[in-house]
Amino acid sequence: MSKISRKRPLEDEGADPYSSVLERYSRTMDLQDKIAEQYPETNDTEPMEVKKDVAPLPQPKLPRDKSLYSQEQKNKNLNWLSTPEYHSTTQAKSFKDFEPALDPVIISNLETKFGITSAFSVQINVIESLLKDINANKIDPTPFGDYLVNASTGSGKTLAYLIPIVQSLIGRVVPRLRCIILVPTKPLITQVYSNILQLTKGLDINALALRSDVGVKEEAKKLATTKPDIVVSTPGRLVEHLLNDMDLSQLRFLVVDEADRLLNQSFQNWCDTLIAKLEKDQKYGAGEDFYNSYTVKCSKLIFSATLTTDSEKLFHLKLFKPKLVVINNAEQLVNELYQIPPNLDEKYVRINEKLAFFKPMVLLRYLEQPEYSSHGLVFTKSNESAIRLARLLTLLSEKLGLGLDIMSVNYSLKTHERAKILKKFHEEGGILIATDLIARGMNIESIKFVLNYDLPLSTKEYIHRVGRTARANRHGTAITLCFGDGDFRWFKRLVYSGGVINRNGKDIEEVKVVRETDEKTDSDFVLELDKNVYNECLDELEKEIRNSK
Repeated sequence: MSKISRKRPLEDEGADPYSSVLERYSRTMDLQDKIAEQYPETNDTEPMEVKKDVAPLPQPKLPRDKSLYSQEQKNKNLNWLSTPEYHSTTQAKSFKDFEPALDPVIISNLETKFGITSAFSVQINVIESLLKDINANKIDPTPFGDYLVNASTGSGKTLAYLIPIVQSLIGRVVPRLRCIILVPTKPLITQVYSNILQLTKGLDINALALRSDVGVKEEAKKLATTKPDIVVSTPGRLVEHLLNDMDLSQLRFLVVDEADRLLNQSFQNWCDTLIAKLEKDQKYGAGEDFYNSYTVKCSKLIFSATLTTDSEKLFHLKLFKPKLVVINNAEQLVNELYQIPPNLDEKYVRINEKLAFFKPMVLLRYLEQPEYSSHGLVFTKSNESAIRLARLLTLLSEKLGLGLDIMSVNYSLKTHERAKILKKFHEEGGILIATDLIARGMNIESIKFVLNYDLPLSTKEYIHRVGRTARANRHGTAITLCFGDGDFRWFKRLVYSGGVINRNGKDIEEVKVVRETDEKTDSDFVLELDKNVYNECLDELEKEIRNSK
């Protein structure tokens, strides 16, 4: 097969054979000029970008260690401490005149069960303010601020939080755990639980006290079957149920009563454990801003006669827009967080150290005076000393024919036995010997005087001791015995510690007795006959103790 040769035809036979080449060259040069105009020439000295096949992996944002949250930032969250609401202790108002109005059943129970028709200052200001917030919350579920209430002991704090909580639960359809009340001791559980039962008489509201008298599993069954609206507990017992997956999703109120003491306790890190469980069950942080979420959240109500300003302790509560309410005649807070009841008279007695051996006899000489012979509460340092002092005073009273009724409440007694003694003391009077733990939160309005036989260990304990009298706007007296200069120095440190106690313009009165070392101080209090009787009673008490072992 012959090869076919293909020859490009000439466009013009007579044309120059190189004209097409020159034409293409010309077009190429024109095109380069246009490219140069569109993309200006870059500096030859610039380094060329080198594309690599491997690029650095994107790194996640480093987590922030919450434990490193600075103290300065914590303090910034406590600015509300400088803007408290002050209210006079002398305010009074009939429960029938409250606005918003209280339920008629509550008003009736207050009159028949508690014997009161008018509210005290702390009750007026907390109940009305809280009820307004609760009612507004029905329309707008955005949480209202938490409450911190600083009021003296005996001012009616328990009813101040119980009344609005019970009022808000009236008419609830489905029983759920709506309120948890935390108190520091089992006797306080009994007291608060009793108040709830009296206040809710005739209302469809259930309450349960977690006393740790039975096992956690048995209590958990009670929680499941009774479905209480209100639970009263100590922090330690509550944590056990939280670890057993107690549901807090519907909790509306968390009350911390005697907050100063509870915040100093660390039962299984109760505060952090409780707040973490609350945030988990109520889905805090869900969405961009949980506070804008239309779900009712828990409000915290913190009550104390000695409200702490320790930012570290308050920070653990994770308070939201807290409102600080101070019930005090003077606008004092920062340096005077300890509140003395306005109708309390404080006294102290300096006694020569030589009389320390006859200390029970010195006490007896005060108790035989008409103004101190009944409705008195005597504090000792321990459970054992309370038992022995009560028995020794009983023996001395019988030997000397004084006819004093001496009794004691201690942890060797069963709950019903203590309740029986307290009821007798309230109704009939007498002298009650007790310790700080037993008497803390004791609400017996008939106590006329408190006597510190053994000195308290702190200013807080002193405040809570003397606050057992002069309750509910009644008058009362607090007396402290100081044996020797050492006791007196410690007493001054307790009661004049940096001016932190608000005494409503009053001062402590010294009861003058002979105490000079060069005088026969023992003859003023303890006669020779008394000494013999005292030694006989000591011997008898010693025999009783020996025989009981």
